[in-house]
Amino acid sequence: MTEPAFLDFDLPPAAEVSPLDVEPIEPLDADRIEVQTFDPIKRARQLADELPRQWQGMLRVAGSSERFPADLELDRLVPLEAMVDVFGHLTIAGQTVPVQGNLNAATEQLNLLMLGDDLPADLEPGGNFLGLQMFNISMWVGPRLTSRAALLRLAPVASSAEPPVRGLW
Repeated sequence: MTEPAFLDFDLPPAAEVSPLDVEPIEPLDADRIEVQTFDPIKRARQLADELPRQWQGMLRVAGSSERFPADLELDRLVPLEAMVDVFGHLTIAGQTVPVQGNLNAATEQLNLLMLGDDLPADLEPGGNFLGLQMFNISMWVGPRLTSRAALLRLAPVASSAEPPVRGLW
């Protein structure tokens, strides 16, 4: 029987920092620990309660200088987990169309569908408004690649109602 052949083996150099030498995080060392306290479900409920119900602005069609006045009225906001279901109607250039959409409470992204076949400003059925800043700026995404784009800019309508006065006693 022959002896097995062994190769010379050199140990690798020792690591400069051993995993056991890492400083543990102290539980009361609050300066070094970051905790995310954002609750998207609570934020969705807050948006459903506090979001302005009336918005006004302009719709600008891409490739032209056409600008149409736009009014959005939110009839109902329903919080569903971290989303808010949006129901209302949008008036563009005097033509009113019902709308339905979703608002992500965590990212404030909006997806707003215009319901119906006869849409204003030559917008095609099957498209939607995609907003990355809630209702402030939304881009029309048409149903086809060749669809005309449009930009919808809305701002909340300032309410003239004064807050109720509460007595001190």
